[in-house]
Amino acid sequence: MKKSIGNIVAVFLLLSFLFVPLTFNGRDWQFGLTRFLFEKPIAWLQNTFFPNALSNIDFSSDTIALNLLLLLLFILAVIVTGCLIFLRIKTKEIIEVTRTISCYYIAFILLKYGFDKVFKAQFYLPEPNILYTPFGQLTKDTLYWSTLGTSRFYSVATGLIEVSVAALIVLKRTRVLGLMLALGVFIHIVFINFGFDISVKTFSLFLVFTTLFAVFPYSRTLVNFFVFGKQKALIPIPSIIKNKSLKIGLKTMLIGLMLIEILYPYAATKNFNDDLQKRPFLHGAYRVTNIYPETDTLPVKNLWLKNIFIHRNHYLIFQDANDRMTDYYFEVNEIKKQLILEDYQKNKIIVQYEFHPKDSIFKLILKKNVVVSKMMNWQDLPALKDKTHCTIDEIK
Repeated sequence: MKKSIGNIVAVFLLLSFLFVPLTFNGRDWQFGLTRFLFEKPIAWLQNTFFPNALSNIDFSSDTIALNLLLLLLFILAVIVTGCLIFLRIKTKEIIEVTRTISCYYIAFILLKYGFDKVFKAQFYLPEPNILYTPFGQLTKDTLYWSTLGTSRFYSVATGLIEVSVAALIVLKRTRVLGLMLALGVFIHIVFINFGFDISVKTFSLFLVFTTLFAVFPYSRTLVNFFVFGKQKALIPIPSIIKNKSLKIGLKTMLIGLMLIEILYPYAATKNFNDDLQKRPFLHGAYRVTNIYPETDTLPVKNLWLKNIFIHRNHYLIFQDANDRMTDYYFEVNEIKKQLILEDYQKNKIIVQYEFHPKDSIFKLILKKNVVVSKMMNWQDLPALKDKTHCTIDEIK
C-alpha cells in the first residue's frame, strides 16, 4: 500500500509537471497541449457543477479550471498506477526519477522568480495611478505588491536568496539543505498569498507539496539529527544514472537550458533593472487644472476630474473628484493627435489630445469639454525615496 501511494504521487507529479502550464516568456506550447487534451472534459465539469466559473479556460492559478485539471491528473495517476500493478510492471525507479525531476523543477521555479526579483520584474515600481490612490481604497494584494515594489534592495536581496537556494538544490551535496530552505520559502509564500489574498494560492501549495515529496526520503534522518541527536551524517540515496560522465553531461545541459530560458529575455532586452526601463509616450500622472467647453475658455464650476494617469501597459485612467478610477485601454495615433480608447465592452472612443513637453501640459477633449492637466513629478513622492536610515537620529 505504501509503495502504491508513492507511485500514485509520483505519477501525479510527473503529469502535473507536463500539463500544468508555465507560460514563461510567452511560450504556450504546454498550454496548447493541456487545452487540446483537457479543455472539453473540464468545460463539461465547469458547466455541470460550477456555473459561475470563468468561461475562458486558461488554467491559471486559483481558477476552478486549474483545480479541476489537478483533480483529473490525480484520477489519471490512480488509473495509471492501477494498470501498472495489474500488469505486474516493475515501478521501482518511478519514485526516484520523479524525485530527481522534482528537484530540478523546484530549482527552475526558484531561479525564475529569483531572477525576476533581482531584475525588478516581479515587484515592479508602482504605477502613478497606484501612488495617487488613497491607501484605504487599494486591495490588500495591490498594497503588498506595490509596497515591495518601492524597495529595490528588498527585491534584489530576496531574489538572490531564491537563486542561492536553487543552486543548493542543484548540487547534490547540498540538496537536502536546499530543499529544507525551499520548503521554508514556499510555506512563507503560501502565508503571503492567503494573508494578502494573492491569486497564486493553488500553485504555491503545489510547490510545497512537491518539495515535501522531494525531501521525504531524508525525513527520518533529519528527525534523528535535529530532534534526537542520533544521526551524524545523511544516508546518500543511490543515483539512478550510474555513468558519471553521462550524469555530469546531462546535469550541465539541463542547468544550461534552464539559465538560457530564464536569462535570455533579460539579455535580449538589456533590461536588468525594470525601474530604469524606458516608459511609453505620455506615461505619468497629470493633475487636472482646468475644464472648459470647446466653445469657451471660461472654466466650469466643478472639476469633475481630479487626475489623469497613463499606465505603462497602455491604459488611460481617470480619477474623479471622489477618487474613483475609470480605465481604458488605448492606442496612440501621433500623426492625428488621437487616443483610441477601448472599454471592457470593446466599445471604442476617439479622443483628441495635445501635449506640450516644454511646460508639461496635457489636454484632452472629453464630452465636448477641454480638460487641461499638468504633469506631476510622481517619481519624487516619499514612497519612492530610496534611502535607508541607520539610526533614528537621521530621520527628520
